[in-house]
Amino acid sequence: MNPYPSPSQRDEQVRQTAAAIGGEVVPYGESVEGRPLLAIRKPGDGPAVLVCANIHGIEYISAQVALRFARIADLPAEVWIAPCLNPDGYAATWAAEGAGRLGALRKNANGVDLNRNFPMPWGAKPSWIPGAGSTHPDDATWRGPAPASEPEVSALIALMNRITPWAGVNLHSFMGTLIPPRVLHLADHRAYARLARAVRAEQTHARYRRLCFPPLDVFTGEQEDFQHHILCTWAVCMETFTLPASLWQRRRRKGLFWRFNPIDPAPWITSDAAGVTAFLAAALRLDRPKRRPGAQPRLLPGVQ
Repeated sequence: MNPYPSPSQRDEQVRQTAAAIGGEVVPYGESVEGRPLLAIRKPGDGPAVLVCANIHGIEYISAQVALRFARIADLPAEVWIAPCLNPDGYAATWAAEGAGRLGALRKNANGVDLNRNFPMPWGAKPSWIPGAGSTHPDDATWRGPAPASEPEVSALIALMNRITPWAGVNLHSFMGTLIPPRVLHLADHRAYARLARAVRAEQTHARYRRLCFPPLDVFTGEQEDFQHHILCTWAVCMETFTLPASLWQRRRRKGLFWRFNPIDPAPWITSDAAGVTAFLAAALRLDRPKRRPGAQPRLLPGVQ
């Protein structure tokens, strides 16, 4: 799995990064198996911004983008970075050498997809659309027994409630896209289009398009939906690495791990860390998202 770090090496990277930027390491909870959930806090003037990564254990590249962002970020804000939201999934992936079933490496130690475990806005009901979250524990997207049932999610919610981030980026792999939250109002839709353009303008390796089709968009229990609608945070899922690049590198190295992580991560890390910075800088220039009750008229055509 070279050049990616082991769990202990990753934690050492967190400590070294915090020291290098004049920040501090903040433990904000524990995983199911008792591993510390660590965030880096870099003091600054202005509101808080939050970059999260590795909510899915196998997506190692996302943590490296987050740590690179920490070193280059120069924003009028208090910067928080949580580079590994799912340390148990990360450790399981390392122990399995990146091989096995996706669900076993993607989910937490309770077998829950943490990015389907956030409370949905306004009591929205789960959708049957594939990938939107499953009711079956054996599935890779099992949403768990109840919203925020998992210690990793409840601890992150407590941290976000404390710091009330103005903007956030949630790093994943490997679709090479920008996925905003589900929004129902035209003003929010257009704001995310502008934020996506800001990201692309700064990316140097691959420029990601926004994935957004309102008629098929649903609430899934994902982090960015919770952030936008509950916390009034400009939030986006950034999927590092692209499907074509993933398919291309399978000629050189096979295995589940290499579907999600580039063999040469350096250009992706550099490009996407710049994109993260651009998103947050552009979001800080906007007013906070408005708290819009679900009963308000929907202004996007085709949204049900």
